[in-house]
Amino acid sequence: MDNFSILAERVIAYQIKTAWHEMEKVYNKVAAEHDASLSMGFALLTIDEEGTPVTHIAPRMGMEPNSLSRLLRSMETKGFIYRKKEAADKRKVYICLTEKGIHMREVAIKMVFRLNKMIVGEIENEKLQAFFEVIEQVKNSVATMKKQLEEKAI
Repeated sequence: MDNFSILAERVIAYQIKTAWHEMEKVYNKVAAEHDASLSMGFALLTIDEEGTPVTHIAPRMGMEPNSLSRLLRSMETKGFIYRKKEAADKRKVYICLTEKGIHMREVAIKMVFRLNKMIVGEIENEKLQAFFEVIEQVKNSVATMKKQLEEKAI
């Protein structure tokens, strides 16, 4: 075994990245069959049936607002969403699903839960609970490191 393999086996970030990469390939294959992408599918999952303020979507997806703008433009071009301004405050914009968007949202939900059911079905309940505890700690540790890096930058 080479040094990279030895290191990669022990690095949590690498394990998460490679697992996510495999999941991403599955999701993108299905999305491509519907002229969409994984990012579009996840965006559709964050949008409520009655519409969602555009300012709520990026935080739900863990995206930067400028990346979200490009994604929403693409989704609008494909006919998945439309924008609606609030009557009382024209600055507030809601992203709403079209009929095509509602259909695509249902496809995304089915795929997410299909893969989730498969994964959960192959893991013992106590191991699954331990996974959620560990992943929560990973997120906490990342947040702590992010804060430390921000403090050093000042």
